[in-house]
Amino acid sequence: MPAVKLQKFLGIAPKISPELLPEGAGQIAYNVQLYSGDILPYHETKEIDNTVRSGKILTLHGLYNPVGGAIEWLSWLTDVDVATPSDSSDDEQRFYYTGDGVPKVSTFAKTTNGSEPYPKDFYELGLPLPTAQPTSSAASFSVSTSESYQRDSGNEAKIITQASHGLRTGNIVTVRDFTGSPALGFNTVKAFVTVTADDTFTYFNSGDSESLTADTNGKVELAGTTRSITHVYTWFTPWGEESIASEPSEALFVKEGQTLTIAGLPTGPPSGTNFVLGMRLYRSVTSVAGTAFFRLATLWFPRTTATVARASNIVTMAFDNHHNLVKDDRFKVSGCSDATFNITGGIVLTVVDDLTITFAQTDSNVSSKAETSGTMFHDVAEVVDDSARYYGDANDDFIDDFDVFGLLNSLATDNYDKPDPSMVGIVIAQNEIVAGFFDNQLCFAEKNKPHAWPEIFRKTIEHDIVAIEPIGGYILVLTDEFAYRVSGNDPAIMSVARIDTPYPCLSKRSVVNMGYGVIWATHGGLAIWSPTTGIVLVTQFLQYWDTWRDFLDPSTITATFHDDKYFATYDGGSFIFERDERIGGYFVTTGVDFGATWKDPITDYLYFTSDGVGTISQWDEPDSTLIPMEWKSKVLVTKDYKNLGAARVIADFPLDGDATQAIIDFNLTVPGLNTAIWADNVQLAPLNGPSDYLDGAIRINVLGGVNSYILNGDPVTVNLKTVVGEFPVTFKLWVDKLLIFTATITSSAIFRMPTGYKSDTFEVGVAGSARVRSIHIGETPTGLRDI
Repeated sequence: MPAVKLQKFLGIAPKISPELLPEGAGQIAYNVQLYSGDILPYHETKEIDNTVRSGKILTLHGLYNPVGGAIEWLSWLTDVDVATPSDSSDDEQRFYYTGDGVPKVSTFAKTTNGSEPYPKDFYELGLPLPTAQPTSSAASFSVSTSESYQRDSGNEAKIITQASHGLRTGNIVTVRDFTGSPALGFNTVKAFVTVTADDTFTYFNSGDSESLTADTNGKVELAGTTRSITHVYTWFTPWGEESIASEPSEALFVKEGQTLTIAGLPTGPPSGTNFVLGMRLYRSVTSVAGTAFFRLATLWFPRTTATVARASNIVTMAFDNHHNLVKDDRFKVSGCSDATFNITGGIVLTVVDDLTITFAQTDSNVSSKAETSGTMFHDVAEVVDDSARYYGDANDDFIDDFDVFGLLNSLATDNYDKPDPSMVGIVIAQNEIVAGFFDNQLCFAEKNKPHAWPEIFRKTIEHDIVAIEPIGGYILVLTDEFAYRVSGNDPAIMSVARIDTPYPCLSKRSVVNMGYGVIWATHGGLAIWSPTTGIVLVTQFLQYWDTWRDFLDPSTITATFHDDKYFATYDGGSFIFERDERIGGYFVTTGVDFGATWKDPITDYLYFTSDGVGTISQWDEPDSTLIPMEWKSKVLVTKDYKNLGAARVIADFPLDGDATQAIIDFNLTVPGLNTAIWADNVQLAPLNGPSDYLDGAIRINVLGGVNSYILNGDPVTVNLKTVVGEFPVTFKLWVDKLLIFTATITSSAIFRMPTGYKSDTFEVGVAGSARVRSIHIGETPTGLRDI
């Protein structure tokens, strides 16, 4: 037999007989990276933080602190899905999540408010229904009596009344009872007026110019059609979220221009965990197209002051919650314990942030101090030229004398239902479509409004939904029977099509979007669907139904995407699947399991938790030492019976000084690490407590007692690493499937193997913490020279 050179190493394919594996494939591939064709061990994981949460963590999510850039860790003991909209600012970091009770929304500041573990505070996703019914009343309109009249050359007539006329620009009036010439010509029906003073208005009236003339015969009254008017209100948040409207007030039959008073409005937010800080008020308007509600005003509830300061006649004022003011808004502050900060008719100079504004106020300088007695009221006048009306100052009634022609924004929240309290699986799909599910109901939020989940948008699927995942302009819906393809760019008109291949999803946590398709655990292996290739078993060349069942329980798989690979853990082990065009893909196994992972989108690092005390570790930390690996070849069958007597392993020998020192440095930390672990896990001590002794420069930590790691295994405490230096690789030879030779080797030199046997069935393997580039085997050392 000529010498054999093993290289271009691949992973395992349990479906295929060991004798028939493709060239380079192995029977064992443990803790190895194979992208280069070499056997390259992964680096050690590195503990980098702690969630301060006890128990098995099933979800991990990181948020970057806008101050300093540190990662703050959110963790849950349940399966939680987190979705972040594209309009969330870097500082606010608003995110939505399901799986932790009712659907929720929070921000960085809110969720990290207090000590760990996080998340802390949140708002329930969606807004409650308004329960109060407003009441409306109409003021009687008094007929005004003229004082004088006038008309200019541009046919603009002016009427001065004896008292305040109570009109507003845009009102429709009838002017009557003028007699004689030219006064009679000032009478008109349904004229639009422009108010220039409390006792003066103008309107179009053709005729000759007339100088100001006293005349007390004229009468002015509202004209136009009598209409039915009702009012409703909605809840409103600083994020622009709006609820379904309240029950309308009882109908009033009035003429346009009559002043209406709306009472019975809430004086504060509804109960519950919500972000409601105001209301929007609407009036019904009837036209030839029908009746609709149009917005009168946004009414923000009064805010309490928090801190004040004044410098160079500029006040900086902060409030207890969002102030909801913009530049040039008009407001009032009263009730401050330092009365110099009270102001009526204040104008916002700058908006510092959501809680803070500045405005001009002439007075002495005051250093920043707490001020929790003041109250800020918003101006709700129709236009800035009107006298200010500070909502909630004198009372909580609203005066509706607004011009109907200025009402432009119609009510659009009739179907803004809260999400079902049991909804899970929230995702953001194409075109910013937000989706979730419960039971067999696929749910969609109103476009660009993640708080509103119209029931009329729901799609009923034939089978219970297990998971949903967006990919390539579709949403893949995985059920306990079939997969479904959902398409569309508008949540109101999504279409659903069943994929008629019975590959049920056996584990929600196994679903991973790999970019080239969505992978999930099913019977017989891992299934994949993509818009271009449809649905297949991506592991069809590696696993069969029986080998898959023997390999693992697919219902226990938890997986994630990293380095273009499918990283998975299950009850009993972990594996990595990588697609490979040569053999369809391959598996490697690993000793690192996890309960939850989070992939940092900035650094591309993968973080995970695996213990019950909240430890967060970084996978394959590049500055750490290499972890022990193992690889075993396929069964090599020769044509004739041979004695393989020589071998050579081409590897990176030995570890350099930096790597050796890294191991020594790590070992020095082991006693302290284990001491902390024993302090948290009393059951490990004192029977299993540590004892230390020095071996050269390395401190050795020995676990004693009956149940120590050495005897029965201990997955909690930290183990020492060996300084491999001289013996980085172990070589093994199997003959007729029996292990006959093991050697530790220190260089790429040829070494001899046992003689005195003949066989046609061989297997070789390597283990250690060095990169292996090739394995050479032959009958004699001379034969290896030709490779």
